[in-house]
Amino acid sequence: MFTFLATTPAIIPSTYSGILSSSSPKFARPDGNTDYYYCYQAIQVTVYTSGIYNFTSSSSMDTYGYFYNSPFNPSSPSHSLITSDDDSGGGNGQFQIRSNLQFGRTYVLVVTTYNNADRGSFSIRATGPASVGLISITSIASESI
Repeated sequence: MFTFLATTPAIIPSTYSGILSSSSPKFARPDGNTDYYYCYQAIQVTVYTSGIYNFTSSSSMDTYGYFYNSPFNPSSPSHSLITSDDDSGGGNGQFQIRSNLQFGRTYVLVVTTYNNADRGSFSIRATGPASVGLISITSIASESI
């Protein structure tokens, strides 16, 4: 006789840390006032297992996240946009993006701020059925915040 136990799929975390500084590239947010430009960092997301993933920011800044099918073009920020979020990350102005991702596809997470003058460090925690690769595809300058 066999006994089967129901199991909950494991939630595997991945993390990324970055900085938005005065030397970070800037773009006009797709849902913002086009007179304002915001520092951003673009992070390539590599998926090793298909499934639902959550990306949550942590920072002293009020962060804003945009999730794209690759490639991300800052000159056309609405193109390839899958979803965005401002404050769903559990308080303190943090974003949380939840998306069903497919193995073999490349995605881009763009981290920016709600206020265009904000600068500082941030971290991203990605959780899902497997770890994901998170690597900056934005030029990083060494100028201080």
